[in-house]
Amino acid sequence: MSTTTKPKAKSTTDTTPPLALPPQLQRAVEVSATKAVEAAIASRPSAPPNAGPYTSGAKDLQLDLSEPSRQAKLYAHTGLRMKAAYLARAKALGQAQGEHFDKLGKFIERTKALGQFASVFEQGGSFLRETVSTELVELIRPNSILFRAGVRTISNYGAKLTMGVVDEGVQVYWSAEGRPAALSTMKGGALVLNAHKLIARARVSNDLLRLGTIDSSALIGQDMSAAVAQEVDITGIKGTGPSKPNGVRSQMDSGNVVASSGTTAANKITDTDAAMKLVEKANIPGGLEANKAFYYCSTDTFYALRQTRDNAGWVFPELRDATAPKLNGFPVIRGELLAGDKTLGFGLAAQLIFGEAVPLEVATGEDADDFSSDLFTMRGVTQVDWLLRYRQAFGEVTGINY
Repeated sequence: MSTTTKPKAKSTTDTTPPLALPPQLQRAVEVSATKAVEAAIASRPSAPPNAGPYTSGAKDLQLDLSEPSRQAKLYAHTGLRMKAAYLARAKALGQAQGEHFDKLGKFIERTKALGQFASVFEQGGSFLRETVSTELVELIRPNSILFRAGVRTISNYGAKLTMGVVDEGVQVYWSAEGRPAALSTMKGGALVLNAHKLIARARVSNDLLRLGTIDSSALIGQDMSAAVAQEVDITGIKGTGPSKPNGVRSQMDSGNVVASSGTTAANKITDTDAAMKLVEKANIPGGLEANKAFYYCSTDTFYALRQTRDNAGWVFPELRDATAPKLNGFPVIRGELLAGDKTLGFGLAAQLIFGEAVPLEVATGEDADDFSSDLFTMRGVTQVDWLLRYRQAFGEVTGINY
């Protein structure tokens, strides 16, 4: 009897080691696998938010500035103080009744929690007359052509500040050993910053004052800033005492004024050079660039120069940039405050000083008449002055007919 031998079952476990991949192919596989894992991790959804309403981090639009710049905050600071003064005055007159005043009161209370406006409330007490902690200079700088030019500022000096001697700066000299130093002599009196009271008065809509938002506060502060800046600029150039500060034209050397040479393109070139030459010839320490030299003129004169052409093209191509115009490499400041002056000026901003003797104060109306007309009178009060350190630091071409 034959015996049939059954074949052995094949083992399910193959212990034969796999063939090794070539090194280059192995590296490619590893890189590919790594990238696949990273992509899978990156595609996972983030952790879901906590269940329930989220209120602690919600944005309060009433306390949010649409333009959160430092300058907007300064405007809002001033406007907020005006709103607080308005509310305090309304309460004193028995007029603070109704939903609008309730909302305004709650809004002002909420602003106390904002650190950026803490100084509005830190003095406590009545808001009928309070001092704004930010300096007037910072408030009006963007709206002032003279501040944009780079004039110097001195604050909180009180009634008077003696600066030095007219047209006499630092004296530098050589001296032999053992010899006493030479004494300076007074040439034309002392340079003094005085204090002239400046009052900005505005009649503001009650609706705007009652509106409880930071943006509306900034709008009120900006209006006050623009009005004060315009008056400060006018006196800075054209002011005459004694009630107002003396401006540049009252303090500059009378010899630094020349007449316009005419209206042709060549005449305009002569005029722009003449204004600059008057100041450069004075050889004021620091020169033109270090002293922030600039041109200034009316809007009409600016556009007349800007549009001047000859056979070669634009005579003053630097003026074609209306946002940052220049003449002979120096900035040109123009404004309607110089309208009708027929003057092209050139000056050293760093030699013109604006003095803010005391901080700006905000005061409210004094009677109830404004409430009946749905308007309210607000006042900004400060004391300021202008001082030109060197009388030849400014020069002007007059009789401009273009």
